[in-house]
Amino acid sequence: MDDRSPFVLPRIHVVGDIVVQAGYTLGPRMIDDFELVFFPEGTNTRYTEEGKEHPLSEPCFIFSRPGESHSYLFDEGRDVRHLFMHFEHEPLRDKRSGYAAMDAGRMLFPARQYPLAASIMNKMIWLACTQPPNWQRRLSVFMAAALEELAAPDELLASEEAEQLPIPIQNALSYMEEKLSEPLSVKEVSKRSGWTHEHFTRVFTSVMGMSPKHMLLEKRLRRAEDMMLRGLGTIKQIAYRVGFRDEHHFSRTYKKWRGITATEYIQRCSSPVFRHAMATKDSYLLHPSNRLVVVTNTDIK
Repeated sequence: MDDRSPFVLPRIHVVGDIVVQAGYTLGPRMIDDFELVFFPEGTNTRYTEEGKEHPLSEPCFIFSRPGESHSYLFDEGRDVRHLFMHFEHEPLRDKRSGYAAMDAGRMLFPARQYPLAASIMNKMIWLACTQPPNWQRRLSVFMAAALEELAAPDELLASEEAEQLPIPIQNALSYMEEKLSEPLSVKEVSKRSGWTHEHFTRVFTSVMGMSPKHMLLEKRLRRAEDMMLRGLGTIKQIAYRVGFRDEHHFSRTYKKWRGITATEYIQRCSSPVFRHAMATKDSYLLHPSNRLVVVTNTDIK
């Protein structure tokens, strides 16, 4: 049974979004409350906890507990942005809390497994900086949601492990990603798998729930959407970068499969709120960088 109380919200003390100068060292230090730090990009930053060093080479969350000695050596070759929340949460101090992953001492959570938590962190920064009505309570609610996401990874990971893809299918998917900018055919992909074209198509469709041709197209469209969202080129430039022969072919295909034009998608992405909610490498923020907001909402129950 999960004995977490649904009525207890975290009490947020400090919210920050800071770009740290290259090579800066923070700590060793011990803090009195909990801290959740989000690194939206992978860097050469290194986190040391109780004498054990962890490289932060991919986007990730770091969860620090009260009284634990830890330090950060930020990437010496670049400035590093990180978002952080200091907070108190009674269920986390209670060993019967049900926060399995955190109770077990886990401190590093890869962001790719928790995209919702990444969006929540960005939203919390926006709330703290703009301070709309009920912003303190909303911060606590969002913090609780982020903790819920991070606290129950085991069933997700177990599910992924139980459904491991066959090696030939993995090789084919990797090859698709690698060659998306080229005029790649399904026949070429099937050769990469080591199976005949017919056998590959049959097994791929059974395992993935769509044909290899459909998957290749979907991967192209998703990469195009990521580039359009982040403003990485014109529609014409993006079309070529994701393997379409020309802008018109891309535009017709996008409208057919997405129901809107590529131009309409870009217009939707221009909404500041929409961009703020996305967890991407580039920063679309509704607030100036380098902000620190003291909250201390001790009256929330």
